[in-house]
Amino acid sequence: MKTVLLIEDESTFQMIGKIMLRTVGLPPGNFYSAQTGKEAIELLDKLHSEGKSLPDLILLDVFMPIMDGFGFLEAYSKKDYPKGHVKIIALTSSHDPRDMERMKQYGVMEYMTKPLEEGKIRAELGL
Repeated sequence: MKTVLLIEDESTFQMIGKIMLRTVGLPPGNFYSAQTGKEAIELLDKLHSEGKSLPDLILLDVFMPIMDGFGFLEAYSKKDYPKGHVKIIALTSSHDPRDMERMKQYGVMEYMTKPLEEGKIRAELGL
């Protein structure tokens, strides 16, 4: 079963994301959440230091306080932990092509508009 990290600062979208992941059958132990990019990097560092695998899927809000999605990607790209299996999908309400081009520079080739859609989540998790 895959694991997911949702990085989202808005509590409403955090709650919707958690409900959606439970709805599609993801066990609670396979789901992590963070409210900022900084918190997410700290979580990934902790998982790595404990010898645990990084989440298979990271759902990354682009615009957040403290450390936004771009800041997260910059910090993440400098980490040396194994991440070849990790897929990152940008979550955004923006349709600005400049944002998407900037994401592509970090290897993020997909995005979803908020709120999350059950069908897309099922497809990404193979459920």
